[in-house]
Amino acid sequence: MTFDVVIAGGGTSGSALAGLLVEQHGLKVCLIEAGPDYGTLASGNWPSDLLDASSIPEDSHAWGYSGLATHSAKESTSFDRAKVIGGCSAHNGCIALLGHYRDYDEWVNIGNPGWAFGAVRPSYLRAMERLRVRQPTKSEITPFQSVLLKGAAASGIPIVDDLNDSRELTGVAAAPVNIADGVRWNAALAYLTDEVRSSGRLMVLDNALVDRVEFRDRRAVGVFVRRDGVEERIRGNRIVLSAGAYGSPGILERSGIGDPSIVHSLGLDLTQALPGVGENLTDHPAVCLVYRGSDELNATMTEMRQSGWCPDEQVLVKSVSSQCEDAFDLHIYAVSRFNQETSDWEYQIHVSSVFPTSRGSVHIRSADPAELPEIDHRFLSNADGQDLAVLLDGVRQARRMMQPAIDSGLMVEETSPGGEITDREELRQFIAENVGIYYHPACSCRMGRSSEPDAVVDTFGRVHGIRDLVVCDASIFPVLMRANTNLPAVMVAEHLAPSIAAGR
Repeated sequence: MTFDVVIAGGGTSGSALAGLLVEQHGLKVCLIEAGPDYGTLASGNWPSDLLDASSIPEDSHAWGYSGLATHSAKESTSFDRAKVIGGCSAHNGCIALLGHYRDYDEWVNIGNPGWAFGAVRPSYLRAMERLRVRQPTKSEITPFQSVLLKGAAASGIPIVDDLNDSRELTGVAAAPVNIADGVRWNAALAYLTDEVRSSGRLMVLDNALVDRVEFRDRRAVGVFVRRDGVEERIRGNRIVLSAGAYGSPGILERSGIGDPSIVHSLGLDLTQALPGVGENLTDHPAVCLVYRGSDELNATMTEMRQSGWCPDEQVLVKSVSSQCEDAFDLHIYAVSRFNQETSDWEYQIHVSSVFPTSRGSVHIRSADPAELPEIDHRFLSNADGQDLAVLLDGVRQARRMMQPAIDSGLMVEETSPGGEITDREELRQFIAENVGIYYHPACSCRMGRSSEPDAVVDTFGRVHGIRDLVVCDASIFPVLMRANTNLPAVMVAEHLAPSIAAGR
């Protein structure tokens, strides 16, 4: 059987793209997912931890990715992604943001026509409707989330109605979420509907690991996958990689597309020299402050949790550091953790630089698709120290926002790094030793002109130098937007679906 389109990766972008190609373009699609496919919501097969939007699953359906956050890191950091149909949209905090309009207009300025904010906005609106994105009500905001909301307002950050105002510079609010009746409404639920699945035009091949792309005369004609220890060939008129910022570069490299020195060092034949494959890896570096709450706060949080709805993640601050020249460059957000074994609460305030300048890389270690890649984010590696300076400003702002609750006794103390740590150099050291990811990896197959040495795909996601091979996921972002990447990953599928369907 030869499919119209074969999609390698059933995550956020892949699930959305598959549904669109079947539903709106009538194409025959094979969607390949390394993890399990649980079908529609009505099937009753979805695990409760993936559906429960109030908490973030920590251990289930994990790829097991890890690597270095900084070159000075003494041990590996978990960079995990979700290995399941719907990908990380089935596994995340459900924050649905789109960033600032300048993020997308800049993509055009650096040579990617068709991606200005006005051009992608319709795709965003369609994605938001399918994902059932909504604004939480005031009654849903938990007592701890209210601490950050009120503290940010007291520090001078305006309370806004919608953090998705694309021209807004600063503000605090409960973030828009893709939650429907308490269910994490992931991309698979939104796009792989009953109608799509029963159409006879979609085949979901789950628990199948994509190895490499098959070529004929520099044209992609299929993929090789491993399933139950057996290699299979899936043929398609067009091949789309949607394996994410950690996965898509690896498929390209195993297919002989990438930096010649890397391809040859692994004993592989070179198909197309593209040194940018796996380079330019970007995430929003983040650091976490930990707080201990009062008995009063713990009691009200427990009471709300027992009532049935007490989300871990809600309120988010968009703010500006001293390093910011336009828009905003900081996210400050609150996360609560409840230990069911001890019934103890832990409260976290995360600070993230959302316009970082440091870049990392992700490359395969061998030709074996089962071996996880080497990931080196190289956070804080920019020579001028800007990313560290942004996080330092953010930590100070977060502390100011939390101080009113500490003064009132609602919060007892900051336990990490500890309120007594106030020296600038000590705080810089704390940040450098504890920086991690915001779980927004992107840009490792960046979009750009073929004349750019680090560009991998063109403005339609087509791999330079190869026919009928497209990348459609967050890896193609030329620069990471100032937003959580769940909604943008769906936007990319909405935006590219017509050109992929047309075979352009």
